Amino acid sequence: MKFILVVERKHLFPGLSPQGFLPLGTIDLDAVEKWGFFAERDYMENCSHYKQIIPYISLTLDGQVLAYQRQTKHSEQRLGGLWTVGFGGHIEPIDRSEAGVHGLLQTAALRELEEETGFSVSDDALVARGCINSEKEDVSSVHAGLFYTVDLAATGMDHAAIAERVTEQAEP
Repeated sequence: MKFILVVERKHLFPGLSPQGFLPLGTIDLDAVEKWGFFAERDYMENCSHYKQIIPYISLTLDGQVLAYQRQTKHSEQRLGGLWTVGFGGHIEPIDRSEAGVHGLLQTAALRELEEETGFSVSDDALVARGCINSEKEDVSSVHAGLFYTVDLAATGMDHAAIAERVTEQAEP
């Protein structure tokens, strides 16, 4: 049984729920710290009263953003075959940090980046850019993303080498 961080949506978005790519601060991180808790994933994937906070990371190099198509037989069936410009995943109890909610989010983002791409970067390479929220699809109705970018110039790898590495590492 897997446990993930969730927050009741009324605490994240008092009033109406904003949609799309949103400025930093749209998700009330104080509410995440105050009201967030770990709950069983299978149940929460179908419970739209709660939002799962997902660190979502795009990789950039030379001003370009890496995009890839998820394999049809993806572990998350609702995402199989879709195109994406990022990597991310659920915040788990292992990500807890003494640095509060910001440390929790950063730790989870760095762990997911390494798990899904094989890239291990320093804390300061992770740059928070905004938030993502949508109610359009079943999968997005239970998730809210904190969007980061990582510039891979420091790796010294070219586009082809990065694509090869991500293809080898990316979740089936």
